[in-house]
Amino acid sequence: MEYCACITKTWDGQPLIGEYDPVRMTLSTADNGEDLKIHVDAPFFGDQPVPPGGKAGEPCFELWLYEVVEAFFLNDDNDYLEIELSPHGQHFNLVLHGEMNLVRKELPCTFTASIQGNRWTGDAVFPAGHFPKCVTKFNAFAMHGPPPNRVYEALYPVPTGKFELPYFHNLSVFEPIDLRSILPNNYTDQYKSDLWDEILNEKSLTFCINTTWDSQPLGIKYRPAKLTLTSVDEGKYLCIRVDAEFFDDKPVPNTEPGTACWELWNHEVVEAFFLNDDGDYLEIELSPHGQHLNLLLNGVRNIVKKELPCAYKVAIQGSGRWIGEARFPVSYFPRAVTKFNAFAIHGSEPDRVYEALYPVPAGSAQQPDFHNLSVFEPIDLQDLLPSLYTDQYESDLWDEVTANSQSKKVKVGGRLYQRYWTFYWSKINTPDRWTKPLRQPNRGCDVNRTSIPSPTAFHILLFERRNDSAMK
Repeated sequence: MEYCACITKTWDGQPLIGEYDPVRMTLSTADNGEDLKIHVDAPFFGDQPVPPGGKAGEPCFELWLYEVVEAFFLNDDNDYLEIELSPHGQHFNLVLHGEMNLVRKELPCTFTASIQGNRWTGDAVFPAGHFPKCVTKFNAFAMHGPPPNRVYEALYPVPTGKFELPYFHNLSVFEPIDLRSILPNNYTDQYKSDLWDEILNEKSLTFCINTTWDSQPLGIKYRPAKLTLTSVDEGKYLCIRVDAEFFDDKPVPNTEPGTACWELWNHEVVEAFFLNDDGDYLEIELSPHGQHLNLLLNGVRNIVKKELPCAYKVAIQGSGRWIGEARFPVSYFPRAVTKFNAFAIHGSEPDRVYEALYPVPAGSAQQPDFHNLSVFEPIDLQDLLPSLYTDQYESDLWDEVTANSQSKKVKVGGRLYQRYWTFYWSKINTPDRWTKPLRQPNRGCDVNRTSIPSPTAFHILLFERRNDSAMK
């Protein structure tokens, strides 16, 4: 049995321009009866140099920047295999666990290609274990030509006029495929893949930031920022690994690498927020230049600890990416973290770019607000930081925050208020002087202009949280 595909549209559903036969791809069972064979018959444009990163038959990083044909095999869990084949014989094969979440690269295969005039053909064989279990969807692409006239073709394109830039990891447009006659073992309970078993059993969480703060796709301008969370020393620490594009924004932070830098959010930075159901959260900011800023917050924007130290190292890669690894003790995290968000920021105003893992709905806000906790999504860290979710969890940092918070609550007229300033002693019998407090901007609170008469003439400056029910 064979499966045949013909790429006849551009990435956005337009008909191909030019007089050439389109790319044809044929999938079949390999000669050993287990693996998958891909045959490519495609036009050869020769409008780009030979990829310099690898010899024929070998992997070549960033092959997608050259003349190439690609195939994607996806399952219902958003696990997928990406295959890239060059007319010059190089290949690049990736395994992804979630949209754009690269977990393995440069997987081996057998591949030969030959160029005959204005066409090229190629034959590749891929081990059955490369494919995620129970493949259900498929897409294929072809690319050629240098920017700005590069041509992007798709078997299953996005709707015309819906997107400004091509994005080949838009899994929503992939179409069903049934490979039962070609890879029958892939659909059985007995399917075995050491590669995928290893990936699925890893105790880590990975997130890719694929959209702007207001839900616009990034397209293929650059590979998105990726954060990987792993447990260290049996859950005593959480390691955060950042893999992000390096934009080399100026100016660079003015503190030494490895140290805290106040207002790091004004520079090129990647951020992670860990929130619990009580509104306590840890904010982490990491710079490609080695600086960091770690904050504890007790309520929206209410910073109670800042510039917490951490072990952080970073390296800027020759490929234009930066890799940073930071380690945080479990005591930095509020008890029972339940929600998460992450952001990447770069560029200068008015063209500064704000990206979000979990953005606000398009058109719902006029400017980015990274402390909009309502858009944070659930996260489960019980496998990585199990002590966070036990009654025995101890954190001197958060215990101090909780104690201070409780000491600043006073009861007036049967209602509990949050007090942001201390008691004021007044011997003046004019309580009106104490009923017009100064506002604290961006603290998420309203002023309650209440004077409290008492024989000792104490007057308390009270601020009532908008979320009043949480304090009753």
